[in-house]
Amino acid sequence: MRIGVLLAELKIPENIGFVARAMKNFGFSELYLFNCNVTEQSYITSSHAKDILENAVQLERFEDILKHANILIGTTGVTAKAQERYIRKPIFSPEELREFLERKEGGRAVIAFGREDYGLFDEELELCHMLVTIPTNPEYPVMNVSHAVAVILYELSKGKFKTEEKVFATAEDVENLVKSFERLMRTVWYPNHRIDRTKIALRRILGRSLITRRELTVLHGIVTKTITYVEKLKKELENCKR
Repeated sequence: MRIGVLLAELKIPENIGFVARAMKNFGFSELYLFNCNVTEQSYITSSHAKDILENAVQLERFEDILKHANILIGTTGVTAKAQERYIRKPIFSPEELREFLERKEGGRAVIAFGREDYGLFDEELELCHMLVTIPTNPEYPVMNVSHAVAVILYELSKGKFKTEEKVFATAEDVENLVKSFERLMRTVWYPNHRIDRTKIALRRILGRSLITRRELTVLHGIVTKTITYVEKLKKELENCKR
């Protein structure tokens, strides 16, 4: 499901830019603006997300968002009031919202964020199909709008940008490396009576480390090069003796 962001009558230009920046950070690009105070300062604070502001859809009325959304999600920091007035609209945490949207295929969900001072008006919340709130300190539950956008989009982006998956070495890979170390030890005249104990130590160290195949390849390369170099020196030494 595609996800867009709607900003309703934001008065502070910098907030609009910071929202665009947060959207870019977490891989979202669909921005809708209803009567927002967009100025040059908005573009400055958006940094490398100017394209999101430039491509934002301008709405003449809040309800025009209904033409663009299959699901409209309202945000609120006053959950007690919301639960009382909108009892039939489920109030989700950001995590619950992500889990809900992950079960939906296709379509577009738009998350609406309201004014810096009043948030979304009651009539705007009434148009929403569901509500989301960020759990905060009850003594001061209202967040800066750009911060709220960042928190919710961060949660919705989970799994969207996966870090490189680590491929761990198998126990067989580790054992092959231990054998290479054994060959190195014998090549450099390591004390013969200590080789078996050293192999056990190496096996346990490498096994507990959950070494990746890439890391193991690096170690294997170092050991192999060392063996080659030492054997070459031995041959040169033998030739000199002759």
